Amino acid sequence: MTIRPRAVRALHDARVRLRDAAAASHATAAAVRDTSRFALVREQDALEDFLDEATDILAAASNVHELSRVGETTGVYKLEVADANTRLDEATAAAEKTADHLRDSARKLRRAEKLVERVTDERVRTEARGEQRANDDLATRRR
Repeated sequence: MTIRPRAVRALHDARVRLRDAAAASHATAAAVRDTSRFALVREQDALEDFLDEATDILAAASNVHELSRVGETTGVYKLEVADANTRLDEATAAAEKTADHLRDSARKLRRAEKLVERVTDERVRTEARGEQRANDDLATRRR
């Protein structure tokens, strides 16, 4: 079965667009992952800052309510760190998924490029054979 050059070029163009879309999707997912990582670091720093201040607050506490308020605030910071960690895990999973999709799209594009090469090489060989036949016919004709 003959592979049609126009169909091969259309396949190649489609694969290029799909790879570009996958690359854009991965770039977006990687940016979200990086943002989530920075947010986690900020939350951890805020917790550490509060814990550093907590010693002074606990030392200055004059009643049980002030002591419990420190515990509640610490719990809030810990929840924020846990939420940021969850968001980072989700963003990392999404980035890995888009990276897999990008690798798959790039592999498919390479296959399409090889197919374009095959079709081009076959076309060049066919044209060369035709030209050789024409030259042979000219050389062997009667004068």
